[in-house]
Amino acid sequence: MLINGKTILATVVLSISCFVIANALIKTHPVSITIEDGTPTVIQVPAVYGEIEVLTLVVTSWIAGISAMYLYFESSKKTWVVPEKPMATQEHVDSIPKLKDLETINTALKVLREPGKQVLEIIVNKGGEMLQKDLYLETNFSKAKISRTLRELENRNIIQRRQYGGTKKIVLSDWMKKGIL
Repeated sequence: MLINGKTILATVVLSISCFVIANALIKTHPVSITIEDGTPTVIQVPAVYGEIEVLTLVVTSWIAGISAMYLYFESSKKTWVVPEKPMATQEHVDSIPKLKDLETINTALKVLREPGKQVLEIIVNKGGEMLQKDLYLETNFSKAKISRTLRELENRNIIQRRQYGGTKKIVLSDWMKKGIL
């Protein structure tokens, strides 16, 4: 949990509210002692709160609840740490073979027939991975035709499909990316 000004304020407000509530509830109540026939009788008067005391209890309880909820939700927030990607130098970028230049990709493109060839070309042009829903938009094929084509490519171990929310992510197989037959 990140400790900032709001968190400190909420903690102080919660503490003060709890103190006010406890003070109002623990307040002593009057006791009446009557003596009749020489025997003392203790009569405890029931606690009766006035309008201001009731209003104070309601308001401070409400404020304490809001502060407690804020602190709870603030403490349950997850901190996401995004690792920094190292900057690629131009030499490093030039040393990485382009997907189109790989032997495995070129062989697959020569062997495949349409529509598999067109689908593989689009995946390669998108860097080797893309969402299945985006493939529908790129090709204007029906969803059934795209599914059949991707299943065929997956059975040939050219691509892999992974669940990605309500769609699937299409990724070139590792051996295709390595470029060695």
